[in-house]
Amino acid sequence: MEHTISLRTLRNAELLLRITMSVTLLVAGISKYYSHGDFHRYYLTLFSNPELRINLPPALIDIYLTLIPFLEMIIGLALLTGLQRRFFIVAWIMYFISLEVGHYILEEFTSVDVIIPIILFGVFAYILPAHEPFWLKMGRSKRTDLHPLN
Repeated sequence: MEHTISLRTLRNAELLLRITMSVTLLVAGISKYYSHGDFHRYYLTLFSNPELRINLPPALIDIYLTLIPFLEMIIGLALLTGLQRRFFIVAWIMYFISLEVGHYILEEFTSVDVIIPIILFGVFAYILPAHEPFWLKMGRSKRTDLHPLN
């Protein structure tokens, strides 16, 4: 007996995964933006530890920590819209790889282990067929079989 997963189901899975990815980054980015610099100061202090095996230039760390909330919000919003879907899924993957490298540098290996499955969310979203953005469907037929959750 052969079992197949319908294209509609795969597209709905892609949409749910992309929404999850988007909410994750939007909440993280907004939280960091409104931390009044606490996020930035905390990680700047950690990366400034002279006992780390790898010491990055302080300016590089400072710039990246400043950009992180904005990167998270931009990628999160883009994933939610579905525009340039694969580009922003790759951006998601690259962003989380950068976090993984940062946690390796900080020797926070438990955090590294947690980030690996998060990177795989992006790989799965990349592989799944794209769910058509809802605004492209708005002007079309009102048939119930076009509803994304059917």
